[in-house]
Amino acid sequence: MARIFISYSYQDNDFTMKLTERLKKDKIDVLIGRHGIANDDNIIEEVNNALKDIDYLIVILSKAGVSSQWVNHELGITRLNEISKDITIILPALIEDCEIPSFLRERLYADFRLSFEEGYNKLIRALKRKNNIKLQEPDRDVENFQVESYEYQIKSLKDSFRNGNLTLFCGAGISYDAKIPTWNILLKSLLKAIYSENPHEIPNLDDKLANLFLKRINVSPLILAQYLKTMLGNKFTSTVRDTLYKDCTDESSTIEQIIELCRQKRNRHPLKAIITFNFDDLIEEKLLKEKIDFKSIYKEGERFSDEELPIYHPHGFLPRKIELTNENEVVFSEDAYHTQFIDPFSWGNLVQLSHLNNSTCLFIGISLTDPNMRRLLDVSARKNGKREKNHYIIKKRYTLEDLYPENQNLSKNDRKVIPVLENIEEQDANNLGFNVIWINQYKEISQILTEIRKK
Repeated sequence: MARIFISYSYQDNDFTMKLTERLKKDKIDVLIGRHGIANDDNIIEEVNNALKDIDYLIVILSKAGVSSQWVNHELGITRLNEISKDITIILPALIEDCEIPSFLRERLYADFRLSFEEGYNKLIRALKRKNNIKLQEPDRDVENFQVESYEYQIKSLKDSFRNGNLTLFCGAGISYDAKIPTWNILLKSLLKAIYSENPHEIPNLDDKLANLFLKRINVSPLILAQYLKTMLGNKFTSTVRDTLYKDCTDESSTIEQIIELCRQKRNRHPLKAIITFNFDDLIEEKLLKEKIDFKSIYKEGERFSDEELPIYHPHGFLPRKIELTNENEVVFSEDAYHTQFIDPFSWGNLVQLSHLNNSTCLFIGISLTDPNMRRLLDVSARKNGKREKNHYIIKKRYTLEDLYPENQNLSKNDRKVIPVLENIEEQDANNLGFNVIWINQYKEISQILTEIRKK
């Protein structure tokens, strides 16, 4: 008979005890999560050892369950066992509407929401299978966003949007199709701009030196950025701006959908705010064209009226067609990042914390590697108290080509690293207060934004 580990939040204790009694009555060996382990001195090690020796883990899915750090730990360990053994071990038991972890959404779960008996019968059939079924991974070739897989998440975002309580946090990913350069490409272009004035010193530079800095030599991009800022001197901000817009097409389906979210409608509010870490003004240019009132805020002391949508640029602002001044400083180099990090009361930090604490935030095109951003997210999550996942982040799934761009001889085992990486990233995002929405292609971002504003 199958050996079962039940992972659950103590808030779901009544349901879990009822389920346990039924399973034991059917002579199924049940370990009731960490509460069934006697040794409290090294509980993490004991739980990890217990999870290695089970046939199935039943995870109780509820609002409390998916927010529980213990449940997420037990899921994470078992997820790695699934990937290693290439079999299904985790059996979800859904007891109320909640944010289901992404890797469980495609599974046929036992649904206890309407009937305990129906849910139990489905669960017991799965437990009495002679062999574990082969683990099924998400289809990474799907071109369109699968709304049904994220029905609960989209509904939550819709509700926040209609109530005027949705804030967008935007990174480089929103400008991907408009040809605004990514961080590394921007650094390469600036490095080339420096040495193009002295072509005889380093002939045929192309991308060689930049690639050496960014790939072969272990140099932090911020150190390289500091060097570029020093070398460019007074021409720094203008050169950065010229590089930003050099190949820009102004066409971005993601930005187009952001603009639609900014429109005032009779049956709903517009966005509460946009916080963008990009230097460009593509959003502002589109808003101006559509005659939507807004206020760009990129320095301390700026104010906006009730009719204006605030667009915050905590890392600085380099508009395309406006003369730059000393106020157009950008957070670009290591010293600038350190200044922002050590000043918890900087206007940019306070704005971000305010929206993280008081609104639902959707992060688009952001990698969560910025240490200052991670600190603010952790502060907000701790202030929350319950460590609930109140915010959302859109992440692109990995492909083998992303991980091994130069390797043509890839095996089936190489593919196993992908769900491991995604599992690590999702747990990290969960710990920072996020629900993760995975996409296969960047163009799916605009499809998600379209769904949010639908009636």
